[in-house]
Amino acid sequence: MAFTFQKSEKLCSKKIIEKLFSKGNRGFTEFPFRFSWIEVKLDSNYPIQVLITVSKRNFPKATHRNQIKRQVRELYRTHKNKLYEDFLESDKQFALMISYIAKEKMLHQELLKLFHQSILRLKSDLEKNN
Repeated sequence: MAFTFQKSEKLCSKKIIEKLFSKGNRGFTEFPFRFSWIEVKLDSNYPIQVLITVSKRNFPKATHRNQIKRQVRELYRTHKNKLYEDFLESDKQFALMISYIAKEKMLHQELLKLFHQSILRLKSDLEKNN
């Protein structure tokens, strides 16, 4: 699988996003990220669609929020193969929300290490819960 992030991998459905907030698994927090997900039928060929959020309260300037979202999207793009390994054969599909909860920006190297740990934990949690 190529290291790309297609539009069809991005969670855009308002109904699914609403369901994710109301009925989604609270997931876990692995600072500086919070992960939550819900198993749902998606209109995509991908097993996981992702939504990336950054708090407006912590980052009032849109340019800072967008910069952090780009960083997190890049981290997800390079680590998604670890998640996809188990779900490509199965019929399960997930809507995943990644929230950046830190109050300040972090260096890319720090985020890389923390995101890698978070993805491994997410993978094991998804396997346990389903």
